[in-house]
Amino acid sequence: MSRQGMQAGWNDRKRFLPAGDGRLAYIDGGDGAAAPLFLLHGYTDSSRSWSLIEPHLAGWRLVMPDLPGHGLSAPAPRPAVEAFADDVVRLADALGIERFAVAGHSMGAATALALAARHGGRITALASICGSLQPGRLALGADIRALADPIDPQGPFLREWHRCALPVDADFIGWMAREAAAMPAAVWCALCDMLEAIDLRRAAGEIAAPVLLLAGEKDVLFGASHRAALRAALPRAEAETLAGHSHNPHWETPARVAASLLSFFSRHASER
Repeated sequence: MSRQGMQAGWNDRKRFLPAGDGRLAYIDGGDGAAAPLFLLHGYTDSSRSWSLIEPHLAGWRLVMPDLPGHGLSAPAPRPAVEAFADDVVRLADALGIERFAVAGHSMGAATALALAARHGGRITALASICGSLQPGRLALGADIRALADPIDPQGPFLREWHRCALPVDADFIGWMAREAAAMPAAVWCALCDMLEAIDLRRAAGEIAAPVLLLAGEKDVLFGASHRAALRAALPRAEAETLAGHSHNPHWETPARVAASLLSFFSRHASER
């Protein structure tokens, strides 16, 4: 399938899990007989965030939810990464998956960390991609709170929002922008409030699973101070900073990021 065809058909692959506040959309892909790896996307993204890297993660069952308020999933009335983590466990239960690896990007990384702290017995290993224990005020927070419906998918705000240090497939970025623009401004703001209130410093001490901290050298959202805080809180974690990459390295060089993930997860195969 062409890249354009993959993007156009992405939502057709989704299934739905009924939830108390609506429904949770997800894709169950990869090798269904292989060990499961849950992929958790970032703020205002969706499972589509993993579409470029999916072809490079052969040998895994890939479960990619749209977290609440994103993609085709209903918004949560009071969003929190801890609640998102519990939703992931409910999805795993519905799919008959007891233990699994997890990789999360940005907000999804915070969700993965909360997941490992709250449900440690379920997690074999986790990878945090451009994550943070305590995001604090976002650089574009004021712009987010100034958004009004309808949001222009081709406007300057979303062009800046999706700007990367390295070239990214333009068709993919177009789909990401249209999906982000389809999110109501009120949902953007509620999730921004949630993100800025995250504090996982205490929860980090409860994580027993092996951890990979993958970061972009040119990440302007969660830069050096966030990387240092993660390493201090998780001293046994493996850490890798990708030179020249920004906040979305799995978009910029998906094969390179997949290689790091596969290397890390394969070394913990006995713990699955």
